[in-house]
Amino acid sequence: MRSKRMRARGHDWRAWVPLVALCLGAACGSEHEGAQAPGTEAGGSRPASSSPSRPAPSEAVGGGWSHSLGGPEDDTATSVAVGRDGDVVTVVSGTPRQDEDRAPVPGERLAVTLSRYAADGVVRWAREFPRERLADLRVAAVPGGDGASFLSGNSFLYPANFGQGPTDDAFLVRFDADGRAQWQRRVGQKVWAVAADGAGGAVVAAEEWKGETQDPVLTHLGADGAVRWTRRFSGTEEGTALRAVGLTPSGRTVVAGPLVGTLEVDGVRFGAAGRRGFVLLAFDDAGKLAWGREVPGVNGRVTSLAVGADGAVVVTGDFTGQLAWGGTELGTSGPFVLGAGAEGEARWLKQPACGQMAGPGPSVAVGTAGSVAVTCGDLFSRYAVDGTPRDTRTIPATDCVSGTCTLATTGVAAEPEGGFVVSGWQRDGKGDAWDQDGFLRFVPPE
Repeated sequence: MRSKRMRARGHDWRAWVPLVALCLGAACGSEHEGAQAPGTEAGGSRPASSSPSRPAPSEAVGGGWSHSLGGPEDDTATSVAVGRDGDVVTVVSGTPRQDEDRAPVPGERLAVTLSRYAADGVVRWAREFPRERLADLRVAAVPGGDGASFLSGNSFLYPANFGQGPTDDAFLVRFDADGRAQWQRRVGQKVWAVAADGAGGAVVAAEEWKGETQDPVLTHLGADGAVRWTRRFSGTEEGTALRAVGLTPSGRTVVAGPLVGTLEVDGVRFGAAGRRGFVLLAFDDAGKLAWGREVPGVNGRVTSLAVGADGAVVVTGDFTGQLAWGGTELGTSGPFVLGAGAEGEARWLKQPACGQMAGPGPSVAVGTAGSVAVTCGDLFSRYAVDGTPRDTRTIPATDCVSGTCTLATTGVAAEPEGGFVVSGWQRDGKGDAWDQDGFLRFVPPE
């Protein structure tokens, strides 16, 4: 079924410029500077197959419900999460047309809309908040309990207010199941990702600044907003960015991202001076290191992390150099998806396909049966629990009035009864006459 178009808000297109510039591999062809060849730790590695080709036009996602989200301004659904009873939570950011080529239009707004839907796509509620300068808006949803949800983001120049008074810097707001704000906390200078736990709390991946130093910070808050534990990772070099986070069913927190230089955690040393790579770290429910794994000698970013019911971890991003993991190598650039076991053991590595508008980078979700879904640009790819590729399909534009539309995904989440929900934006038109709306789509199971 298709819903009526809902009013929501989008995104300042200038904020996408750094991401588009970072887009890699077959999607965009650009490269990071300073990439280094990996070490030989993965001896006996075998080359992975080349990046999948774009599917034929007939191979398109269809059959699920869909919402178009937006007004006359530029709108982006920046994040999506699935919570209690399969309810879907998303946030849409809207920005008036502010570039030089397009004139303002009547009715455009500067606002954030937080919405919740039932598993069948029926709207439960939508809350609109005026905004000034907000960025990196992300949502998380409690899988059970009281059905709360969380909104994180960054406020700069002007404070944000979600009903709990003004907030500056990096914020986390907890909303009850009916969309009423319960509390908000400052969680750093910048916050990049949030995940909800089964007890009604949340963990955030953020950073704190001191002079020119930007230290990654990981914080777990309870349902009442009290800090359960927090870790600040000092001593790394510029370029370290632990910005993807997830929670396992056993209560472990997993964080991943690029590591430049060295990082010591609970007496365990990761990285090397002047060396680039990726790192995956898992912490127990008291905030102590449970395990850590390195992917040395590669440059890039980690854009998404998901955890399966068995505690296995899946990570996506893009890279330059040579990426070696689980006996497989990818080179020399492009998107990646890798699987790790519940104790961090290397399992599999693949290179998913990306659509033309791949700047936001790939996103990943793990279904209840362990199946993996990866979205990148306008493409949706699925993998079996062991990483075996299953299919790649196009997420088609809908209601394309101009006949020329582009689409990009920003997030994906798994439904407990099967299928996945995808968020993103669609641009209708070209030149200086385009309009951009957010979207929310349900991709049904096979």
